[in-house]
Amino acid sequence: MATKTINIRESAYNALKAHKRSAESFSDVILRVTGNEETNICDYLYTLDPVVRQEIAGTVGSAKRNPDRIKPKKVSL
Repeated sequence: MATKTINIRESAYNALKAHKRSAESFSDVILRVTGNEETNICDYLYTLDPVVRQEIAGTVGSAKRNPDRIKPKKVSL
C-alpha cells in the first residue's frame, strides 16, 4: 500500500482526531468522513467499543430467536 505525507493545520488535525474511532487509522477516518469508504458491517462493528458490540450481538441473537418481539431502540454511536 502506497502512502503520502500531507501537511494540515493543527485545527484540521484536531477536527480529524475528534472523528477518529478507537480502532481507526486517520486514513480510515478520511475515507469514512468523505464518503469514499469501502467497508462492510463487520468492519464497522470492530470500530465500536467491545461492550457495545456485545450488546448488539445479544440483541441480534434475541431478535433471531423471537422475531415477533423486536422493539426499536435508540443508541448513541
